[in-house]
This record gives sequence, structure tokens and C-alpha cells, in this order.
Amino acid sequence: MRVPLRLLGATAVIGVAMIAVPAGVVGPTECNALELVVDNVAGSDDAPPESSASPRRAPPLRTINRALELARPGDQITVVNTGEPYREQLSIGGCRLRGNSLRPLVIVSDGAVLDGTVAAAPGAWRHVVGDVYAMRPRRLAYQQVFYAGAPLGRVRLASRVGADQTLKPLEWSLLAGELLLRTEATRLPESYGFRHAGLQTGITLHSTTRVEIEGLVIQGFQQDGVNAHNLVTDCVLRNVECRANGRSGLSVGGASRVRVEASNFYDNGRVQVRSERLARLELQGCEVAGNEGAPASESRGGVVLSDGQPL
Repeated sequence: MRVPLRLLGATAVIGVAMIAVPAGVVGPTECNALELVVDNVAGSDDAPPESSASPRRAPPLRTINRALELARPGDQITVVNTGEPYREQLSIGGCRLRGNSLRPLVIVSDGAVLDGTVAAAPGAWRHVVGDVYAMRPRRLAYQQVFYAGAPLGRVRLASRVGADQTLKPLEWSLLAGELLLRTEATRLPESYGFRHAGLQTGITLHSTTRVEIEGLVIQGFQQDGVNAHNLVTDCVLRNVECRANGRSGLSVGGASRVRVEASNFYDNGRVQVRSERLARLELQGCEVAGNEGAPASESRGGVVLSDGQPL
């Protein structure tokens, strides 16, 4: 079930700009926080940042990963929603990618899509029977199939026998290490431009604190949309939408502590949100839409709370 996302308004900033902060007795590293703007249509990763005396005139960057390379504790990365997905995976952690004593490290958008799908290689699809075709993706444990930017319906088959009758047009199954997909009559898979989960995890958080992620749509990753791997504290996801990822929309593990506000999790392959070991996940005002094949939550030793109650 798709739940509409509540998004923030866009931030009208171009390039790299200084964020104004109140005067106080703090060091220059904490005062001089930057806002790094990312635009995957008009931006460029080639120009060095702060190359002129006026950083406000610097052009926007093209990739979020380039912004992460340049970011310092307490900076803000604004991801422009251009209508084109950002096809990259992010890793946030260590002594630099975190908040400082004044402010968190922020990644904010007004609905930009972080997408982990890839197209099948030429000739990857082979005919099985009737209108059913098969291909072997590089990542097999979990999968999703997309057409025109939206996930296709999955059917869980026990065998290939009768697959051409069980699968409806534009339905798929993962069986014996292959994707099985039924096309519409007389059409070949290559004519659709199907995409499947190729990148492993959308955003990996590890050994970090005071990180806020806001307003992103995270979809099509082979494992998790967001994975707080370990030693993640005081981190917040706000107005995010994690949908149609192979395993889960959000996984929190180790001794991590994550709070999620006003966010949506649906159509993920195995479970919508999960925790393990000593992790604690707190959901506030979130929509978590489980289904028969993928329940709302899973806890393997951790705690998952929704508005203060066990989910």
C-alpha cells in the first residue's frame, strides 16, 4: 500500500553557502558550517569547492557522494529534487561525517529519489515458456523489479511448473537464483526498460552521531534502504520514504539508537523495519505498511517502538 509522503518545501540555495550562526565562544570549525548543494542535472563535481573568495557563487555539485567527501561536522547537504533519481549509495560515519556540539550533520531534500536499481545487461533475458522470461541478477539474496520508476508485483512460486499460468503480465518471482518475469503478449523484456536492485544499501550509517536525514525517497536497493549498522547515536530520519527495497526499508543494528519521524515504509521485500542485537528504533507518527509476505517489523534482539508502543 502506498502512503503519500509529507514533504518539506524546497530550499532555494545555489552552490556552497555559509550557514549563519549566532555569535558565541566556539571555535571556527563549529561556526563556519557550510551548505553544500547537490543537483544531478545542473551540478558538477569537477570544480574544486571554495575555489574563489566568494563561495556563494560556486556551482552546485553533481553527486551526493562528492558532497560527503567535502562535508565537515555540522554541515548541511541540500539535495535538489530535479526529477532524475540519484543513482548512488552513501556511507556516513567516522570522525568527520557527524554532528558537532552546535548542530547535526544534515542531509535534506524536498523529495529527491535515491535509487539503487540497474538495467539488465544486453542479452541477459532468456525465454522460458510462453511469455515468461528469466535472467540471473548479480545480487540474488533479495530483489525488486521496477518498470517506469515503480515496483512490479511479486509472486512467490514454489517451482517453474505452470509459471506462465500463475504469473500475470508484469508480475515476477525470484526462484532458483533467477528472476522470472511474465511480459505482455508478444512483447520482449528489452522493450520495457526494466530495472532491478543492483546497489546494496541506500544509506549506511556507522560509528557516527547527530546525523539527520530529511525528505528523501529511498528505493530499489538490494538489501536495505537505510542501515544503521553499529554505534549510531542521536540520529534522526524525518519525512523519508523507504519503499521497494530488497530486504527492508530500515535496519538498525549493534548498539545503535535511531529515531524516525513522520516517515513511510512500504513494499519492501522481507520486512518494513527491523532491529537486531542491542539496537533501539523509535518511530513517531510513521506509516509502516506490512503485508502477508513482508510484515511491518522484525526484532532479532533489538527494540522497535511505534509512538511509544512495541510495533
